[in-house]
Amino acid sequence: MFSFLYNRFYKKIIIFFLALIISLPYINEVPYPLILDVPQSDEIKIADEWKNLTYPCFKVETLSGNWLSDYSGYFSISDYGNFRLNPGLYFGKEIKDYKEKQVLIGYTDVDEMYSLIQPIDRCVKQEIQRQETHESVFYILGEVKTSICQLHAPHIQSKCKSSYIVQSCSFSKTGSMTGINPCTIGIFGLFDLKEVGLSIVPLKYFHFSENENDAFNYIWYKENWL
Repeated sequence: MFSFLYNRFYKKIIIFFLALIISLPYINEVPYPLILDVPQSDEIKIADEWKNLTYPCFKVETLSGNWLSDYSGYFSISDYGNFRLNPGLYFGKEIKDYKEKQVLIGYTDVDEMYSLIQPIDRCVKQEIQRQETHESVFYILGEVKTSICQLHAPHIQSKCKSSYIVQSCSFSKTGSMTGINPCTIGIFGLFDLKEVGLSIVPLKYFHFSENENDAFNYIWYKENWL
């Protein structure tokens, strides 16, 4: 009569439903949604200031990491591991000068200027590098509340005007980078900063192994639990 219990497949089904029944009273205490709706592109309300932005407006760490590493060294940031994922925490604290700084000194024949913070009036006019070998694009994945934006830049001394989850990608046209994730997902905010004006500020980067679902789960947790 109960011979089906010896079947491994049925055992897994029974265990799953038992676990589901036991967990139902605690479903509201789960720190992330079991099913999360990721917005479609036509469902995202894009602020006017973001509609004409281009790829250079969204700074992300390069594969080598040299530019970001030199940039952090300029400001004597000791915890580089945290900085490369949570740069927003350092603006207005360790980083108080938002203008471009010279990096890679001695490594190149030309002056390499770099800043994570990108003034809109400049980045929209900036030429996209390596167009012959790479296709550089970005996607606005979803809106972030300004309160969450501000939470990720607590020392910047400026109000967040708008914020989005953005995916920045640089696809190799030659296939030489096969197997390496060409995209970075991050939270970016729009701030009106002294000396540089309206600027796109990177607040948080997600790890290369994390996708848009991880990003939206993170935002959901921040909105509902913190």
